[in-house]
Amino acid sequence: MKKLTSNSLNDLAIKAAKPKAQPYTLRDGDGLFLLVHPNGSKYFQLRTTLHNKRKLIQLGTYPELSLSEAREQSREKRKQVKIEHVDPIVEAKLIKQQKAKEADNTFEKIAEDWLAIKQRTLAPSTYLKIKQTFNANVYGVIGKYPIKDIDNQLVRKCLMIMQKRGALEFMEKTRGWIKGVFDFALSDRLISENPIPAKDERLIKHVGEKFPRLKSMQDAGKLLLNLADYGGSFEVATCVYLQMHFAQRPSELRCARWAEFDLEKAIWTLPLEQSKSRKYMTKPHTVMLSKQAVEALKELQAYTGHSEYLFSARLVRKPISEATVRKAFRLIFTDYHIVPHGCRHFFSTQANESGLFRRDVIEAFLAHSDKDKIREVYNEATYDNERRQLAQWWSDQLDVMRDGAKILPLKLA
Repeated sequence: MKKLTSNSLNDLAIKAAKPKAQPYTLRDGDGLFLLVHPNGSKYFQLRTTLHNKRKLIQLGTYPELSLSEAREQSREKRKQVKIEHVDPIVEAKLIKQQKAKEADNTFEKIAEDWLAIKQRTLAPSTYLKIKQTFNANVYGVIGKYPIKDIDNQLVRKCLMIMQKRGALEFMEKTRGWIKGVFDFALSDRLISENPIPAKDERLIKHVGEKFPRLKSMQDAGKLLLNLADYGGSFEVATCVYLQMHFAQRPSELRCARWAEFDLEKAIWTLPLEQSKSRKYMTKPHTVMLSKQAVEALKELQAYTGHSEYLFSARLVRKPISEATVRKAFRLIFTDYHIVPHGCRHFFSTQANESGLFRRDVIEAFLAHSDKDKIREVYNEATYDNERRQLAQWWSDQLDVMRDGAKILPLKLA
């Protein structure tokens, strides 16, 4: 039998090959063949052996795959088989599966996985805010892209839309959340690096007061006086009133349930899963209720005690929205812009400046974590008695601010 010579085929011979009744092959050498089908289609094949078993490897169709390209592929496949002992057919399937998996790992899918895990430590309102933001501002731009194919330019395109409409603070938060998704993908080895740099000079940095708040005791008194003339619902007015007295996080008060309150003992116990600070906590945060707060709650109970929430939205079994409470603050106090969260800052400023309470007590009142993490581990004090005194002092101070009388310091026992 005549020995095969390498590269015995050429383009003229391939083009001249006519179809026959049965498939036939033309040999090029080193295991490379051209298979000619009865319908005229022509396929390059490589025949080799691996572990003493014959392997037939499909390379591609002519002329989409040229003769020179087929020879190059053939050399690479033979090297895989003879030197690396790799099965090219299995390898091709694995590569195809990997590509399909990567294509399925879209930003939206990974972000939803990240959100499902973050839900364990996020306050429900924060989780909902991130989810709504991604649905409204992110998924439509980058959601369908495989996460490994997304670069900073694509993320910036998404953020620039928010920047153009002036939502700078919201854009910065969204950028941080997106960066968190990429960190999550990096930890799962879905990407080799996080494409979002620490700083992007093309994005405008938001500059402003994070939580606009009351500037003086006189302004606080004016707000409380204006509350009597508020034209909105009694429930919303009470929410504003209690926000001033409680100085807790607005989302925690807005979403509070009647089951969390013991008015006889004057205690509000926030479920651990509802608290924004729960990842720092081992037990639920309790809020000590002043006499004024208990009185306001009993009056509110006559209106909404039949429902699950203190402040129920109309027509739906949900608490009132954040926008509703923010709007109420705007309508009640018009001298300058303030937000519900600013009540916490105003309280903290007044309580610290009074010099009547220890810093630990004030921070415990606000459910803040200790910045000294080692101390936080060992200090399990709740300061219940002092927090109760602080709650009553603050409600008394607010009454004095409202009534315009001289503000007297509390004499602690």
